[in-house]
Amino acid sequence: MASTRRAALIGSRTLERCAKHVPHTAPKRRCASSTSKPLLATARNNTKGYQSIGSFHAESVEVLATQPDELYASPELPFHDCPAANLPLPTSNNYDYGDDFYLDRTNWTFLNHGAFGAALKCGHIRANSWRQHLESQPLRYFDRDLLPHLAHSNRVMAEFVNGRKEAMALIQNATVGLNAAIGGYTRDFGSDSLIFYLDVSYGSVKKMVKHYSIQVGGSVVDIPFQDQYLPLEATSKDEAEAIFADAFEKAIDSAKKQGHIVKNSLLVLDHTTSNTAINIPIEALARRAKGHGMLVLVDGAHGLLAQDLDMAVMEEVGVDFYVGNCHKWLSAPRGAAILYCPDGHLRDSVLRLPPSISHGVDDGYLSRFLWGGCRDYSAQLCLPLVLQYWNRIGTDNVRHEMRDTLSNAIGVLMSMWHPHARGISMEELSAAGITVAPMPMHSPMAVVRLPDNISGNPRTGSNSASSNSAIRTSADAKQMQDFLFENGVECPVKCIGGVLYVRISCHVYNTIEEYERLGRAALQFIPTGW
Repeated sequence: MASTRRAALIGSRTLERCAKHVPHTAPKRRCASSTSKPLLATARNNTKGYQSIGSFHAESVEVLATQPDELYASPELPFHDCPAANLPLPTSNNYDYGDDFYLDRTNWTFLNHGAFGAALKCGHIRANSWRQHLESQPLRYFDRDLLPHLAHSNRVMAEFVNGRKEAMALIQNATVGLNAAIGGYTRDFGSDSLIFYLDVSYGSVKKMVKHYSIQVGGSVVDIPFQDQYLPLEATSKDEAEAIFADAFEKAIDSAKKQGHIVKNSLLVLDHTTSNTAINIPIEALARRAKGHGMLVLVDGAHGLLAQDLDMAVMEEVGVDFYVGNCHKWLSAPRGAAILYCPDGHLRDSVLRLPPSISHGVDDGYLSRFLWGGCRDYSAQLCLPLVLQYWNRIGTDNVRHEMRDTLSNAIGVLMSMWHPHARGISMEELSAAGITVAPMPMHSPMAVVRLPDNISGNPRTGSNSASSNSAIRTSADAKQMQDFLFENGVECPVKCIGGVLYVRISCHVYNTIEEYERLGRAALQFIPTGW
């Protein structure tokens, strides 16, 4: 697979796996004195002048980040943060990945990785080593060490997603990239801007679209999907994709009838929706959008590692902008994300200005996004080590593990909460209302309907508050989630179409026993005021 080939590019290096933090040891330097050796004079012979952003004493990040592999030399770490050791490959199915995270799994059943992630120990330690290195000599860090290592992180992230180096830019989080793309699009197209998005899109993205469009007098099309189609009456991925395509084409036809010009409009898609945990058929919808002359922006907050993300494929099907977080499924420390744009014209037009303008704004695509002022860059700097961790295990293996856990977890909850549905196959879960989409549209998250006395079921047409079929609300969802939290279970409860579901996340450290604890806890819940 493409991801296996990519693993070979990066995973051949030795991973420094740290059982405990080792204090920073910077090289000692003597103060100048009359008895010191003569100072080196090589600096006087450097006549190149400043080459990078502003007045930093480093090489151009544009050159470092895009240089051919045969000419590029990766920078050495300026510190030793832990003993060097090979990461042992799991030797059996009993390998506990939880040991590689800081999660308190004694007191908590943590089934909400999809919210804000959980950082790997090795990445956390590497980030702390960078912070200590910064404080030991701040100017050395900012002037000379930071930019070459950021350029290196940029390169390895491009390799990880099989992307082009010149199209990749490291940013702080997906919000920064989405603001850059949506704001840049409305700035360029002004009152002619037209943005489509599904009503199951992430809440803050809807706010960005509306805010930027109002500023320029543009138009917005909210594609109705949740109330009209969920749960999907589908038993396969192909059937589900056909439903998405139908909703999209109906929205296009409606916009045209209202006098909108669809060509050069922008389609915003979640790679995986937050509230409903559905993997949107990006390739199919992007191809359709290109047939209408549209631009395509993908909010891939849940994309990295969770999906077999191949930027060459994304480019082929017509994705113009891809934004992804590194702190979620990739499990890097918080503060690192990617903005990928393969089209040079779009990089210099729509992405001409980052949300925060600083020294690098006129120095190239990477420079304008890479340097955002004086802040903590350690999450971006530790990305090479985080990628080595996953590539050593094998990214295909990771996704297979997460898919298996998800399938088994749904089976456990279904047997505990909906024993009458035990004969239903995994392909029929959505049509039966247990999930909201067929299994191939889920992973590594899914929503599972709570027991009937809690979830409600508007399909029966009853609104009686004392009935199992009553329509539930977000307030009901909060009460249920608070109950789980008070009982040591971290798992979100979602209200979708008046029905309550839990959204379960499945990472490599999660075990079936944790979903069994969730199942038992939910059965103990007694609603108040319902």
